[in-house]
Amino acid sequence: MKMDVFKRWDFKSFLIFAAIVAVVFIGANFFSKYLSQIAYVILAIELVFVVAVTWSLAVHAVLKSLFGVSAGLSLIIFLAQAYCAVPNYARTADDALKSLVAFGLVYVGIQFFWSLYKEAKERSKTLKEANDNKRPWIALIPFALFTGLFAWQVIQVLLPIVQTLCIYQK
Repeated sequence: MKMDVFKRWDFKSFLIFAAIVAVVFIGANFFSKYLSQIAYVILAIELVFVVAVTWSLAVHAVLKSLFGVSAGLSLIIFLAQAYCAVPNYARTADDALKSLVAFGLVYVGIQFFWSLYKEAKERSKTLKEANDNKRPWIALIPFALFTGLFAWQVIQVLLPIVQTLCIYQK
């Protein structure tokens, strides 16, 4: 009967497990006065790892979405800046450019956030698969925060570019 237990378990795995338990037990007794500080260091390292992974996933999602809309965004900004470079007496379509910029930015914004939504959904699936198909809230919350932060930073960079166009200076 006892041999059946060892046959069901992989004997090598059992020996490795027993060795690790023995090392931890001996180490816990030997280093008992240092364990309280070591636990905080290990916790800090784990949290830094979780933050670094979620940060990199959020950066990837935002930049991939931004690269997807960059051609349309660049075209809108280029057209507006080229129009602003024309002398004042030749500029006759300020209102047309305002509506073109407004509708173009709305279209690009919707396209960006839709692409970001799809990327975030894909990245959350990656986090879910890494956590045995359970929702890893400890990683999803920082991921959502970092994604929002990076999207806000993109908007903060683009806002002065659009606000300084000649059609909004009058």
